[in-house]
Amino acid sequence: MIQCNLEKIFPPSFFDVMEHLVIHLARELELGGPVQYRWMYLYERYMFHLKKMVKNLSRVEGSIVAQMINEEISNFAEYYFPAEVQTKNRRPARHDDRGERATYHVTVPDIFTDVGRLSGKSKDRRLTEQERSHLQTYLLTNCEDVLQYERIFMAEKRFEYRYATEAELEEMKQREFAGWMFTYVSAGLARGETFDDWIREMVVGPNYVVKSYPRFCTRGYAFTTEKTKRSRTTYDAGVCSASGDDVYYGHIHEILEIKYLGLLGLRCTVFYCDWHDITPDRGVRTDAFGVTSVNSRRKLQYYDPFILASQADQVCYIKYPRIRNRDDPWVTVTRLNPRGRVQGSSELEDPLQPITSSNLSAAEDVAGVGLVVDFTDFTEEAVVHAQDEPVIGEFHQDPDSDLSADDESESE
Repeated sequence: MIQCNLEKIFPPSFFDVMEHLVIHLARELELGGPVQYRWMYLYERYMFHLKKMVKNLSRVEGSIVAQMINEEISNFAEYYFPAEVQTKNRRPARHDDRGERATYHVTVPDIFTDVGRLSGKSKDRRLTEQERSHLQTYLLTNCEDVLQYERIFMAEKRFEYRYATEAELEEMKQREFAGWMFTYVSAGLARGETFDDWIREMVVGPNYVVKSYPRFCTRGYAFTTEKTKRSRTTYDAGVCSASGDDVYYGHIHEILEIKYLGLLGLRCTVFYCDWHDITPDRGVRTDAFGVTSVNSRRKLQYYDPFILASQADQVCYIKYPRIRNRDDPWVTVTRLNPRGRVQGSSELEDPLQPITSSNLSAAEDVAGVGLVVDFTDFTEEAVVHAQDEPVIGEFHQDPDSDLSADDESESE
């Protein structure tokens, strides 16, 4: 009916297979289900793989069989090779971090031993005084081994400023904690106290000159900078980071390798990001279907650009398919799964069918149970012989029954 109505409007040359496909697509979906369970792409790609094996056109089947045997032999034989030998199936993916991490001869905090691989041509850049000061405070407050000194600092500030609010104390920590930490360690060393080598180098602060890279691979993610995204069709510069109950969304502006002066050579990788406003319904909103959107025009009000690479998750921003209001600042946020990684939950869910167990009674005391049976205590019972038993068959008739009387009357 729909096809007939369309033929009244459009010329015959308009109708081809695409118009018929749109009409029958809903019906095919209802009958066949999702297309990924019934399409032919997998088999077509495998057939293409088999066709590439043919070297002798006069012996097509033989060429395929011979090459398949070679592939199976090589696939099974690679399991007997050492782990350091790279084969076709063992070679690392393009986005694999290859387990690269910094090594030290002493124990250092985890922020200096994160797994990751920097890629691309590096450029030297000099940090400003504001960037270096904020970066030093950020690294100190995000190091678990420095948490004990942070508690001492906050206790001193609460005692000195008894009527200060938590927001004011937090502002003091961001402004004074790095300098206080350097003074605390220096005074302790002057008194003869001992500190770890890494903390004596860390309180001095990072080097002003850092290296900027265009790409960083870690945990199955391949992060790139916003500048690299302009010349590419793919987008890998979106990033999000959770801090307490808040989730920050932004773009990677720079990927920096931070180094500390000293014999240990402490170094770590941080992202310099441009963050969006996280105010609910003004910068970030979530609809009834759980879709998160951010306002691309609103930026974070305060200065907090740095995050550790280990704290970043990758996201992408997708515009709404609008026709009229194409300049809509709201874009949806989609979290990306790590490449080559399967994220699972370690929590055990309740079974679909509850497990029921019967109530078991207490075990009896077997100490008084005799394990030897005396067969002499059994009494003799009367034995019934087979010839004395009445014969009862399936077709046996009682001569005194009514059925036998009826048969006799019929015979007479």
